[in-house]
Amino acid sequence: MNKIKPTTDFTKVKPYNQEEEKTVQLARMFNTISDKYDKFNDIMSWGMARVWRKQSLLALKKYNPKQILDIAAGTADMCIKSYQYLNPEHVTGVDISAKMLDMGRIKVANANLTDKIDLEVQDCSNLTFANESFDAATIAFGIRNFEKLDESLKQINRVLRPGGHLLILEMNEPQKGLLFKGYQLYTKVFVRMTAKYLSSDKIAYDYLTASMHAFPNGERLIEIMKKNGFKLNKYRKFTFGVCSMYLVQK
Repeated sequence: MNKIKPTTDFTKVKPYNQEEEKTVQLARMFNTISDKYDKFNDIMSWGMARVWRKQSLLALKKYNPKQILDIAAGTADMCIKSYQYLNPEHVTGVDISAKMLDMGRIKVANANLTDKIDLEVQDCSNLTFANESFDAATIAFGIRNFEKLDESLKQINRVLRPGGHLLILEMNEPQKGLLFKGYQLYTKVFVRMTAKYLSSDKIAYDYLTASMHAFPNGERLIEIMKKNGFKLNKYRKFTFGVCSMYLVQK
């Protein structure tokens, strides 16, 4: 496996090779690191992921969504927090990694929410749900992994009810200055050293940092969402700009 080369085209950032489909590689990658992903996410987010999830979900509270779809659900943190903060009737989580969802089912059971949260293996670019099935959709730290971004956003728009909301939470690299240099040092030295301790799949963690560098954020991502049928309700940066929240409406 070769080291991932820097690029500004996020579609070219793949974990293992350029020949195989990105979604196939990502499913394999997340299956490999599923038991360590929560720890690594805490490290990548400076331990702030829990705070960012809560603050972003509270932006949905006034809309009182009853049926929520969580995309790139992973180990079900966002599903569980959606129920705790928003009290919907039901949350459905989807992800391409079966083993990540297996970890999530354990957490859902431990939270006594098995009857409130379903987890399914699905690719967001080809969702099986009927039109207008959900009041809100959420994506936490997953949209930068989408191989087919436009197709996925169109699918989300399709399954949302008229006026429904899409909430996105995603990591960013600081854009300039001392914070940018400090974050580069943090990811290149501390994160990489910790990744070696957590997992034998070193390239997986190189991918996660490379994808954050390449994925469009801010106005670029907002324009992509507008192109796919959404209008912006709220855009907010957290913790010196290392994380962004986008709340858009169908």
